[in-house]
Amino acid sequence: MPYFFIINPKAGRKYGNIRERIGSFFSCRKENFEIEFTKAREHASELSTRAVLAGFTRIVAAGGDGTIRETAIPLIGKEAALGILPCGSGNGLARNLYIPLNFDSALEGLVKWDLRRVDAGLANGRPFFCAAGVGLDAEVAHDFNSLSSRRGILPYVWHAARRILTYKPRMVAARVDGRRLDLLALVNAVLNGMQYGGGARMAPGAYIDDGLLDLVSVKKASFLRLLAALPALFGGTLHKHPDIYSAFQGKIIELDCGGGSWYHLDGEDFYSQDGKIKFTALPAALKVIAPKPSLQA
Repeated sequence: MPYFFIINPKAGRKYGNIRERIGSFFSCRKENFEIEFTKAREHASELSTRAVLAGFTRIVAAGGDGTIRETAIPLIGKEAALGILPCGSGNGLARNLYIPLNFDSALEGLVKWDLRRVDAGLANGRPFFCAAGVGLDAEVAHDFNSLSSRRGILPYVWHAARRILTYKPRMVAARVDGRRLDLLALVNAVLNGMQYGGGARMAPGAYIDDGLLDLVSVKKASFLRLLAALPALFGGTLHKHPDIYSAFQGKIIELDCGGGSWYHLDGEDFYSQDGKIKFTALPAALKVIAPKPSLQA
């Protein structure tokens, strides 16, 4: 079966010459493949669309969650499947699918794993696959994407630390399947699975194939209180801190930020002029190449 690789050259720098590594792996296999590099934002979607029209049945994204999101968008509802070579800072979707972060292991998995169907989400008509949200993380995503010339976790942490000291939460009017909530929080995140990215398990009760979205709200607290909760965030036990954490599940989540607001989809920033964002679950919308749940480690 033919493979089409879409590589973000910036995200993949730390993995050396990805083109050569892919070529070396497939040279002893009777598999057709092509490789293209992205040149700008949204180029991955253009390449993915072209690959589907050309008859490729395996479209593989090598990059971070933004590149993976763009690659996956044209595959919603299609028979072609998404493959992932995680090369980003957070690798949230790969972590949700239990795809190994080791490049060679992920590459080998492309030819041995079966296909799975997983959910997607829509935010004001734009698809996302791992996590979205408004608040501090959306502001940080905007800073990271517009101000940082370097990629990686350290510039992201720097922008987050700079923002968290001065960020003032807005009151957000939320509806989860019609249930009204008023939320004053640092972060209001909408997740498709448990992983947010970087190993942060913000919604430990969520699954990427349960047909639901999870709204997670993290309240503002002192810096020391938030720092004390970090082990729980990465250990999947943040729900044991109800003084700063709350979570709700639903098929339709509506957020009204009361004015113009940044929001992010898989780390890519967007702006809502009226501050209203509607999130909708799309069950079983995407085919992926990933380990079976029974093989999760």
